[in-house]
Amino acid sequence: MKSRQTSRARWLPAALVLLALRLVTAGDALAPVPQVVVVASVGVEAHQSAIEGIREALGKTRAEIRIVDAGRARSEQAAGSHLAAPGVRVIIAIGSEAVQVVEAERPEVPVITTMILRRPPGTGVSSWSAAVTIPLDVSLPSLLSRLKQVFPGKTRLGIIHNPATSGAITAQLQARAQQQGFTVRVAECGEPAELLAALVSFKGEVDFVWCLPDGSLYNSATIKPLILASLDERLPLIGFSESFARAGAAVGIYPDFRDIGAQAGEAARQVLEGQAVRSPEGPRRLRVAVNQSVMRLLGLRYASLAPGDGEFSVLP
Repeated sequence: MKSRQTSRARWLPAALVLLALRLVTAGDALAPVPQVVVVASVGVEAHQSAIEGIREALGKTRAEIRIVDAGRARSEQAAGSHLAAPGVRVIIAIGSEAVQVVEAERPEVPVITTMILRRPPGTGVSSWSAAVTIPLDVSLPSLLSRLKQVFPGKTRLGIIHNPATSGAITAQLQARAQQQGFTVRVAECGEPAELLAALVSFKGEVDFVWCLPDGSLYNSATIKPLILASLDERLPLIGFSESFARAGAAVGIYPDFRDIGAQAGEAARQVLEGQAVRSPEGPRRLRVAVNQSVMRLLGLRYASLAPGDGEFSVLP
């Protein structure tokens, strides 16, 4: 009798632990699956790359990812539908159209915005703001770091700058450029008609001219004459996309869109886990594409990026 009681005393704690584990597992299974809604222009290749990065970052979580096309979401909103339905814990808005759609709803759940440019202070018209923003802006120090690697010895940079859309190029930024061994000249340009004059003002003074992303300045009507002028005046352009480089910029330096998505996904995971999240300064990985034909025309030499510094490609 005593041995039976002793045996029962030995297996009882183990049985209780096993029961507790089963209850916890059952509780996890019954807990509602958190949803992450991703709003994007799904037909845009860059947005597709960002979505892949989001899926990868959230792949090991229990979260269910729901992709919503921004145009469709706008129509559904008009019919009374809401992005922040029950069970939605985080919304990720990719691109300016998606941000507008989410902003119109003003959801109470945390919103992560990405694939947009930072607005200069004082230019915003809305008091709404996202919990986290992962901007597309390539910082001046990051750009100079890539230039130093790919074009060693080329240390004079010109910047075509629209203060209405890009904020101020401050003396502090220019001082940081000097610390990296560069000199920076800035030509203010507020409208497309001023582009060519801004470019020509750099003649003989700089090694490259950086065109900051700006839809009000650069479009199908303005890029071609700008590129022709850059070749005539021997002023190599730094474009803000691979397509800009293919069109005739000497080099394109731009964010890795898949990694931008991964940053957004990591931020969403932190929100789901109740962690504090800070908005990063900008992309952590950049891509560099050089236009080999333009390089030959301008007599430029280049070096590849070191492994781990981002993707490097040579365009024919």
